[in-house]
Amino acid sequence: MLAGALCAASLNVAAVEVTELDRSAIKIADRSQQVKNQALRQAMEEVVLKNTGDRMALSEPLVAQAIAQPTAYIRQFGYLEQGGEQYLQASFDHSKIISLLREAKLPVWGKQRPLTLLWLAQENEGKRELLNDASMLESRSQIANLSQTRGVPMLLPMMDLDDAMAISVTDVRGMFADTVAKASQRYGSDYFAMVSLDTLPDELVNIQLALYPTSSDQPLFNPLSTLSTQVKGMDVAVSEIFGAISQYYVARYAIADSGEANSTRLTFVEITDRQQLLDIEKYLHQLSAVKSVSLTKVQGISAEFSLELFGSEEDLYRLISLEPKIRSMEPANGSALLDNPNLLNSQSELGGDEMVDPLSSSQTPRHEYIWQGR
Repeated sequence: MLAGALCAASLNVAAVEVTELDRSAIKIADRSQQVKNQALRQAMEEVVLKNTGDRMALSEPLVAQAIAQPTAYIRQFGYLEQGGEQYLQASFDHSKIISLLREAKLPVWGKQRPLTLLWLAQENEGKRELLNDASMLESRSQIANLSQTRGVPMLLPMMDLDDAMAISVTDVRGMFADTVAKASQRYGSDYFAMVSLDTLPDELVNIQLALYPTSSDQPLFNPLSTLSTQVKGMDVAVSEIFGAISQYYVARYAIADSGEANSTRLTFVEITDRQQLLDIEKYLHQLSAVKSVSLTKVQGISAEFSLELFGSEEDLYRLISLEPKIRSMEPANGSALLDNPNLLNSQSELGGDEMVDPLSSSQTPRHEYIWQGR
């Protein structure tokens, strides 16, 4: 996951679709029954964390009971050897994992997740430097591993000449957000984090972290999330960094069942073929905020979908804002379609078919988008 993000470092990237949310690989000492059972439980723990992002979920009684007996959730497992190490690989039934989280009233974190650019200042042979995507420091491999096991897309800067002229270690350690924000623009990430790590006696590591949105037209005064603590060991320090960042994302993007009967309607315009309708419906179905989706109206080159929600409409719109395949339209004086009767009368490859929901109302707020997935 991290490697893929690093390859896109100079491109205009956006939020990342995280795959393999149902899989985990656990390092093992041998293939004994006891080790296998322990590894399967650990693998399920990692999968639960990937899908909820909240470590507290592991202590929830329903989840803890399922993890203790993971067999009912496993699709398959096997062994592999890599770099002289043995691993147990396990894949789980994703729908069962999500059902377990819903039953336990826990938040579910969907596939589309924010991309974070990590500016990390740390010591290397007595000299402070910014960690880059080609660094041989152990912290880089730890970041790569946690990015994959926790499902948190992370990007490291290249620290080429452009970066060296735009930003310094002092900017990161001093938490100069506006300067770092300008240097972050070229990477196209959703957020950037400034982290300073200082090694102290007795293997202690001092952590200072601040998380900000990358795209902001206003001066950056207050960070979205902060962390200031001391821990023992660099591996624990990197884990704390991921914990602080993912905690903010889970609060913003992971959706628990509110228990309320919330619903909304979304309109997509510039529809030219039926495959687009199928792609849109498939996309909406996999959103963690959505219970059910139905295509309620097709007219000309527009299509309206009715959605039943787990959370609020605001939850849904935050998730949609992460999807680069969707462009939001900002209708002026009401719906763009209503303002332009030519759109309503136009014929497309859809053949002018029309399905009208008898419950639809002209008073219902309309949220209009263009699907750019093909």
